[in-house]
Amino acid sequence: MLKNRVDRILLSTRRQARAWRLPPLLLAAILSGCAVNPIQEEARVLAPIPAAELNRATSLEAQGKASEAAERYLDLAAKAQPPARAQLQIKAARAYLASGQTAPAKKTVDAISRPDMTPSQRDLLLLTEADLALLTNHPKDAIGLLERMQIQTLPKELKAKRLGTLASAQRLANSPLAAAQTLNDLDRLLDQQDERLLNQVSLISTLSLIGNTGLQDLTSTGSGTMKGWAEVALLTRNTGADPQPLEARYRQWQQRHSGHPALPELASAYIGTLAGGYANGDQVSILLPRSGRFAAAAKAVQDGIEAAGRADRAGQRPTLHFTDISNADRSRGLHAKAIQDGADYVIGPLQKEAVDALAAERLLSVPTLALNEATRTDKRAENLFQFSLSPENEAAEAASKAYAMGLRRALLLYPAGAWGERLAGAFRRQWSHQGGTLTRQSSYQPTGADRVAAKLLGGADADLVFLVATADMARKLHPSLQAASTKPIVVISTSHVYAGDFDPKRDAGLVGLYFVDIPWMLDVGGAGPLSRRALSKSTDPLARLHAMGIDAYRLAPRLADLAKNPGAYYPGQTGGLSLDRLGRIQRQLELGRFTETGPGLADVAADKGKPEVR
Repeated sequence: MLKNRVDRILLSTRRQARAWRLPPLLLAAILSGCAVNPIQEEARVLAPIPAAELNRATSLEAQGKASEAAERYLDLAAKAQPPARAQLQIKAARAYLASGQTAPAKKTVDAISRPDMTPSQRDLLLLTEADLALLTNHPKDAIGLLERMQIQTLPKELKAKRLGTLASAQRLANSPLAAAQTLNDLDRLLDQQDERLLNQVSLISTLSLIGNTGLQDLTSTGSGTMKGWAEVALLTRNTGADPQPLEARYRQWQQRHSGHPALPELASAYIGTLAGGYANGDQVSILLPRSGRFAAAAKAVQDGIEAAGRADRAGQRPTLHFTDISNADRSRGLHAKAIQDGADYVIGPLQKEAVDALAAERLLSVPTLALNEATRTDKRAENLFQFSLSPENEAAEAASKAYAMGLRRALLLYPAGAWGERLAGAFRRQWSHQGGTLTRQSSYQPTGADRVAAKLLGGADADLVFLVATADMARKLHPSLQAASTKPIVVISTSHVYAGDFDPKRDAGLVGLYFVDIPWMLDVGGAGPLSRRALSKSTDPLARLHAMGIDAYRLAPRLADLAKNPGAYYPGQTGGLSLDRLGRIQRQLELGRFTETGPGLADVAADKGKPEVR
């Protein structure tokens, strides 16, 4: 059957997760070569290096000891002559990046002598610098570096890697249309149908970021292939998750556009992303605490996982095993036991200390999706992926959304204390990275906050206020900010201003306020057994963790595909999801806005910077 065929194409099993990994020497060769024979290129450049010493370094890398491998490469580089020296330095920098050590990676890159490099080394160095820029949250810098690569002379594998990385950078720089165009270029380069399907699902999901107004504009004013992709994106966005109308409408669309490169299975593939994605007989071990301060959060996540399992239409539901991990010190032992008991995938743990313990390992034998991020980024176990709903991510997303709206001069108002400082700091960093200007900033105490708001606005040359507040404080502060401004000003906040319900009288002060939130909270995708209305009370403070559970269930078997395809993008309930080089899930959120009847999606028209509410 077609559906089973699409499932087989899309889904990653444990065997696939291992199959795509190339030996470090071969991978480096592919990434460093010329258009004729990349493997021979590296072999030729490194021919003067003693084979035994080089093999020791590559062996360390193969064992997951990337930091030690990097140091060995640098020792060899210190004794080598150009161009072997640069090749070894690049290998060291990429090894440092693989282990999450961005500071030594940058130091290594800065020490490379550019005049002594071969053309292919210059391209590999640009790609390495772009990876470093993405890991340090500088997507615009990454775009500039990737655009300097000599595309005509690149081998096919490196062209594909470049395009995937470029699409990721463009998405993170809030240029979804440019990212979709890059994925369209990548589609023409790919040969395998499974790779093309994954790429095409990412393409239409990326286009959906420009909203209905932008998509409609593109279908009416666009031309060529991109116009067709926009039409397909509109179909998926407006049809929701119900497979029958989407597949029927897509078949009708294909009959009218027989020359378009969209594959016949694309609608089924897109629908497949909304199912579990497991193979027959798969077992999933879920490590969550049943007691302690994380117990309530863990229960919300578990409810989401179980609901996703019940709603899975793929016909290949995995067996779910829940294990109590209230004691974070037992994380390694419980993880090992889960593997011994036959787990194909592990979801959890939730506590940061437990994630730190797993991150200190060299290698986890099955894909493991931790539900938090490790404290340190310089320790990362292979096969460990990290998924977090962090407030800092929301603050950074608010900065990105505001910049995409054409706003450039910001004011910052945040509560005194650790929480306010964390979110304010995340906004500052992202706003600065994008080139925005921070005109003024101020912290506030609950009493007298409206006076602080009025003083902040007084005479300020700004077009934006980033407000860090709870829903109660936002009801008071948003009217104060608007009243103190002598001209219209955009106020944007995080999901903390939306508790999940809306009362026109109580929440009148929120009307006009923008905020970032997960698609699930804004009812993207409509009704159904996994909708917010079906799974959560309107005032549930842990509601968003239900969506996290849904995404965790669906992500686990797809981690390998996301990891090996830099441009891959998954339309999740907690946002548009992708993976960075350190195995961290990157989320892009929706922009909402309060109206007189409640919150709705704020649709920023493509290339116009005019936010509208639908």
